[in-house]
Amino acid sequence: MAFYFVYKASKEFKNRGLIPKRLKALGCRRVCRSFWEVRSDRVNEVLKVIRENEPILLKRTRDIKKPRFDDEDNVLDIGSLVVVAYNVEKVEKGRIRGLLRKTPYIRLCRSVYAFCQNHSQYDKKGDLVNVSRFFSFMKEIDGDAKIFPRMTIANTNPDTIHMILERVNTRIEKEADEVFKDYKSLLQMAVNSEVDKKTLNEVEKKLYRRFVLIKKVANFYEKWLKIDFARGVMKIYPVTRKLQATRTL
Repeated sequence: MAFYFVYKASKEFKNRGLIPKRLKALGCRRVCRSFWEVRSDRVNEVLKVIRENEPILLKRTRDIKKPRFDDEDNVLDIGSLVVVAYNVEKVEKGRIRGLLRKTPYIRLCRSVYAFCQNHSQYDKKGDLVNVSRFFSFMKEIDGDAKIFPRMTIANTNPDTIHMILERVNTRIEKEADEVFKDYKSLLQMAVNSEVDKKTLNEVEKKLYRRFVLIKKVANFYEKWLKIDFARGVMKIYPVTRKLQATRTL
């Protein structure tokens, strides 16, 4: 039986460049960047090599598994995932980032993303990008892009689950902070009469669209993984109201 794994070696890690050589010596097959395939009898040896580099071990299953939670709604098992891996030129990264903003995902490592296997989680309007749309887009850019359905996290220890959820948290917090800061900057410009009405309206509409998108992505994560983002996202509301109030002054 084959297993798959990803890792994230920081630039500060001394033996970062030696990891691929050690993995190849163990008979591992590189799928994409830091995403590899390994035989089951080599798993323990591989995990020793990458133990300091945020390893995530994956395996494919026949059945689709739902996420599991404890009595307090803490995630015990993320359930079945669809993993997409690709290699692209630097020039395409801007287009990919734009698409990823509309996509609920778990970033496993560079150029490797995991998506919810349950397609019914997505709204019928198509406001959010599902794995099928994302993969179709990636195939246009990279004909060798690969997709792996029915993947599950094999090392479901608390540390691994916490690390994965923290990546999701960081993603939403970062995007919410960016919109919050842009709103505050626009508000200050409006108060100081440093922006004309037309520009104010145009910028505000763009910010509001970003805000709505963040709420939809956060809501998807809440349904999928039962993560509460209310505090981080809702902090944007007061500054939107203040900006509206400046119009009546």
